[in-house]
Amino acid sequence: MREVWRMWNYSTMVVLTVLTATCRPRQLAGRVGILLQDFEAQLVSTRVDQEVAFGPENLGLPREELRRRVAEFLAHVGLDGLDDRDPATLSGGQRQLLALAAVLSLAPKLLVLDEPTTDLDPVRVEELLATLDRLSRTRDLTLVFLGEDLRLARFCSRIVLLARGKILADGPAEVILREVERLRGLGLNPPELPALFHDLGQATLPLTLAEAVDQARGLGWDQPIIAAGDQASEPGGRGRPPHEGEILALRRVSFAYPDAPLVVQDFSLAFRERELTAILGPNGSGKTTVLKLLRGLLTPQAGEVWQPPDEKFRVGYVFQNPDYQLFAEEVWEEVAFGVRLLGLSPPEVERRVTTALTRVHLLDLARDDPFSLTKGQRQRLAVAGVLALAPQVIILDEPTTGLDHREQQDLLGLARELHAQGHTVIMVTHSMWAAATYARRLVVLLEGKVLLDGPAREVMAERELLARARLVPPAVVQLSRGLGFMALTPAEFCQRVGGRA
Repeated sequence: MREVWRMWNYSTMVVLTVLTATCRPRQLAGRVGILLQDFEAQLVSTRVDQEVAFGPENLGLPREELRRRVAEFLAHVGLDGLDDRDPATLSGGQRQLLALAAVLSLAPKLLVLDEPTTDLDPVRVEELLATLDRLSRTRDLTLVFLGEDLRLARFCSRIVLLARGKILADGPAEVILREVERLRGLGLNPPELPALFHDLGQATLPLTLAEAVDQARGLGWDQPIIAAGDQASEPGGRGRPPHEGEILALRRVSFAYPDAPLVVQDFSLAFRERELTAILGPNGSGKTTVLKLLRGLLTPQAGEVWQPPDEKFRVGYVFQNPDYQLFAEEVWEEVAFGVRLLGLSPPEVERRVTTALTRVHLLDLARDDPFSLTKGQRQRLAVAGVLALAPQVIILDEPTTGLDHREQQDLLGLARELHAQGHTVIMVTHSMWAAATYARRLVVLLEGKVLLDGPAREVMAERELLARARLVPPAVVQLSRGLGFMALTPAEFCQRVGGRA
């Protein structure tokens, strides 16, 4: 691959043979494209086709070329047929793909993608990477991925690890991806298979499932020391939840956004006390719509949203983007605002705010500006604002989006703690490892319908139905099944084969 950029002395940069200090941004706009992590900031139009046409139209391209580019790049990202839709009616993942199509329509030579997979289902990630790989080969397009999703690295010829503004490693992907301890030391989540074999004391670390199965069989791991029926109780154990009573339910609900087809029709789904449920499904399957219906943020055109007839019953909702619900100038005031609206006494307000901030480990930052916090801290602050209202049900929409691996573990650990303390927790996620590790119950949606609903272990075993929903079980699940047993997590796998977690 030819060199497309170079920097000297932290002050001079050349991009595509152009010295950036000597040119205006518009001179690079047609050469360098960027997909921002906050892709919503790039969307400006009220129709999908107009969004993709906006950039080329400003370059003065003829109408026929505009039509060709719109059709071509919508097809590349899997959004063909949605030309006349309002972007606001698309799912988060579909809007991310739309922003990418709009960037690609400018035919850049260098494409920078900042966290491009945060809102995409697993199969859509694979399809997107395959599309970008094909474009890079056929159109002389250079790709630069920024982020922590190491699935991207499998398509890269080179990985650069950065920390505190310095390059710590720079080398071939197949080498860097096997440096498990270095990746963990940087707070990254190393690929599951090499990390698993590293934790089991192996010197040879496989990168692909086929390599892992062959190596595991050679080590005798297809004869686990624990009997197949002796399943771990956590997570995803069999059996009914501890309480049978429904606490929140959608009953024969139908809903459509304005000028858009039905998202759900005659849809029913119930939740019980003290469940920790993960809702999975491909982009556009209705996951976030279901959450908003449960919370009352959307009103169904038919059917009912049922909850107990108790004035003290509350459902808390944490948005995928926590910044949508943060507005105060201090962390303390952010949490206190909702509590004061309940008309509680000042001592009770202080007690609730202190308790909520303590539970999310933010009490030491009580006087800080919320927008000076990291994304993970802002996510936990949004949770604190909900906790202070003492809800029985807590809804989390894509709680791990945009967080590094440590922040993801912190937030998911908090969800588990809240569940253990008696809350019903419902979360939507594209992260299959998070669902397998933390949820007791999994619900899989497809085209506005429930495809699967049951204990995590049972749902993860439904390989064909998961494939229909464009979902791929975690690598450790696939590996264990290839060896004749089922492990949901690396720790469980290590236990089953007699190694150390």
